[in-house]
Amino acid sequence: MLGIFNRYIIKQVLASTMLVVGVMLGLIFFTTLLGEFQDIGRGEYSFMQAVIYVILRLPHNLYLFCPMLILLGGIIGLGMLTSYQELMVIRCSGFSLGRILRAVFYSAVILIVVMMGIGEGLAPALDHKAALRKQNAENNGQVVATASGVWLHEKNNFFHVNRVMAHHHLEGVTRYEFNGNHQLVASYHARVMDLKDNKWLLQDVVKTVFLPQAGTETISTPQEIWDFTLNPNLLNVGLMAPEEMSLSHLLSFSHHLVENGLQAAPFQLAFWQRLLQPLSIIVMIFLALPFVLSAPRSTVLGLRLLFGVVVGFIFYLSNAFLGQLSVIFQFPPLLAAIMPILLFSLLCYGVLRRVR
Repeated sequence: MLGIFNRYIIKQVLASTMLVVGVMLGLIFFTTLLGEFQDIGRGEYSFMQAVIYVILRLPHNLYLFCPMLILLGGIIGLGMLTSYQELMVIRCSGFSLGRILRAVFYSAVILIVVMMGIGEGLAPALDHKAALRKQNAENNGQVVATASGVWLHEKNNFFHVNRVMAHHHLEGVTRYEFNGNHQLVASYHARVMDLKDNKWLLQDVVKTVFLPQAGTETISTPQEIWDFTLNPNLLNVGLMAPEEMSLSHLLSFSHHLVENGLQAAPFQLAFWQRLLQPLSIIVMIFLALPFVLSAPRSTVLGLRLLFGVVVGFIFYLSNAFLGQLSVIFQFPPLLAAIMPILLFSLLCYGVLRRVR
């Protein structure tokens, strides 16, 4: 059972973090909505659809910035205790820095459970739904994404794609060819379809021709080339971004990309960054304590928050910068994901030793 002391610290940290989260959600909503104004009017994408899109993406954006938000919540919660000299009274009453750290750790565990539930259980599905709603509205029905794949319309042809691996690599492609009288004349099914030299190369093709005498003829070929203009940009609708996938989906999709010789580094990086997110939260909330303890009691809350914003953005930018370097220079994504955590852990350890 948690004692009164632990419950008090946890209550202060959680209440402050929820306050920061509420303010941040409002800022994210309005800034993201402003960014959507340039797309309103494209196709059938309206203002209300933009509002729904922004709301659906809020859990993902919250999860993206949660280490910084938790750092700010910790600074405010512990800073309030310092401002009213409660933290000094607690230490003078015989509570060691280790016991305070333990209470802060309990707060981190609760926040990790909540944030992981939002980030891994809620955010990917809502983010994918938001992307589909926006893309389907913008393309005027030329491309429609469903739970079973993507439908595309190009002249007298309709295509169904089971899986869009990249703009130039499709799997499970079925093509329905119609004549000028809207009569089905042939259907094709290919296991794989790749864009090479502005032509689509198909593997393991089965063609079924519908004869005028109400008969059919089936032809199988190992390879076939389709020389027509299927715009690869339309496949954005079916191409899932890493943030739209759960951890298990990211892992299996990364393995699938590697097996097919495709670029898997962005998905591997996203997997490791999200898997290590709990460690980021722990480091950030522990970093709030030494700063609060080492700062003079006269330090105003605004300066503490400014410190939190600066440190949080440095952590966010280092994650993004090292992630891009890992994709460009092909060094292990795990290393890019864990390096910022290790660096900030060393910073936290050094400041804690100084406070002791």
